Amino acid sequence: QNYNSSYVMKYSIILIVLVLLIFILPLKSKTFVKSHYTLIKKIDNIEIRAYSSLIYASYTPISERDRNNSFRNVASYIFGGNNRNEQISMTTPVVVKLHNNHEMAFIMPQIYTIDALPNPENKNLEIYQEPSQIKAVISYSGYTNNRIEQQKIKLLKKELNKLGIEHDDNFEVLIYNSPYEIINRKNEITVGIKNYQIDKKINSTKPSSIFFGGGCFWCVEAIFEGVNGVLDVTSGYSGGNTLDPTYEMVSSGNTDHAEVCEILYDPNFIKLEDLLKIFFLSHDPTTLNRQGNDIGKHYRSIILYNNLEEKKIIEKYIADVNSSLFDNKIVTEMQLFKKFYKAETYHQDYYFNNTSQPYCSIVISPKLNKVRSELSSYYK
Repeated sequence: QNYNSSYVMKYSIILIVLVLLIFILPLKSKTFVKSHYTLIKKIDNIEIRAYSSLIYASYTPISERDRNNSFRNVASYIFGGNNRNEQISMTTPVVVKLHNNHEMAFIMPQIYTIDALPNPENKNLEIYQEPSQIKAVISYSGYTNNRIEQQKIKLLKKELNKLGIEHDDNFEVLIYNSPYEIINRKNEITVGIKNYQIDKKINSTKPSSIFFGGGCFWCVEAIFEGVNGVLDVTSGYSGGNTLDPTYEMVSSGNTDHAEVCEILYDPNFIKLEDLLKIFFLSHDPTTLNRQGNDIGKHYRSIILYNNLEEKKIIEKYIADVNSSLFDNKIVTEMQLFKKFYKAETYHQDYYFNNTSQPYCSIVISPKLNKVRSELSSYYK
């Protein structure tokens, strides 16, 4: 009887620990998904993407047996194992470079330049920057291992050969939300492709920008991250006259600045009208100086345009949707863009770094889910 009681207790404890790992670890994790690419084209189950230049922190295992240490080594660096004891947001996906002895690389947040990152204490880690690339990608879900990866590589090669697209031999595995998700985890196999016709077009195209304010900039930023054709989203302040405003100054309501986001986008892949569609669906443009419980002039609905051509497009769009979508009059302010002040570092990628924070889960997540559901074709 004592033996049976001990047996039951032992496995009850194991079960409790497993439950805690499943439900608590994801809440405490600092992982976030930030788009590092622009979708160029989708052909059946293959995506052609233009990846921006990325900074990696990586560990290359010294043997097959050492591969299990890869995650732990790089994770130690971003959790404070560096010369500044600085914690760095753990991005997803984790990249496993099959072409380089299964090197495991973590993508560094875009707020860093390679010179601004702290140095790792572990001398076996490498920090480097990789140039922008055009890649072909195939996705799959669930647990991944060498056998599955080789199957997907074989399938990707077959599809690219069928399409007449030349590729390199730099196959990589992208693992999303590791190690917190296993069953429904998203994985991808990527490979660089050669002489793709979009290359010159991308290199010669100057990105466009537009500035949107629709309440708290945490929400606006989360809405536009991951939109096809959006290259970067930056939170900041604009629309007022105060020089070098801080968050505290803007929040006081005395600067005339609004919380806005700079939306940097590629007009080859998404038009201003599409961005306006997302913007007006994601907030209430008929309430003056407020969004929900966020009240104040700094929370006003505002668009800052760069030229008269953009102004005409925005005016026409507002006129078209004012009667068809909204019962009340749209009060969105339109203003010629003058100056944008980037917000403090902790405001950048705020939602993706703090998804379990009450404001994020109660206010932002429902909006984000609504927009992604109703306008799913605009998202990766």
